[in-house]
Amino acid sequence: MKKSSFIAFVCATLVIGNAYANPMKNSDFLKFTEGQRHWWYMGTFSMLGHVVLVEHGEKEAQCIWQWYFKDPDMRKKQMEENFTRFPDHAPTSIVIALLRRDCDVLNKMK
Repeated sequence: MKKSSFIAFVCATLVIGNAYANPMKNSDFLKFTEGQRHWWYMGTFSMLGHVVLVEHGEKEAQCIWQWYFKDPDMRKKQMEENFTRFPDHAPTSIVIALLRRDCDVLNKMK
């Protein structure tokens, strides 16, 4: 993925579901209702998978989609534990860190 595409993804993800003047922090995200969190997760993983599909192909995108959509309750719990642990970080930083660990395509991005 081109650096500009990745940066655009991160910027777009930060504003999904909120109207903050400042970037959203994990502590802000944890104040969302369950419904707001659901749609943030759906948008984040759908969009990230699509960007990876366009830039890298089906196999790489499947890793992103399966990572979250195969067991969303487990992944939400995992992410929210990290959101609590790192309240001043952005939610996307946690998503990217977890996906870098499990989906090799994110490690190839420069």
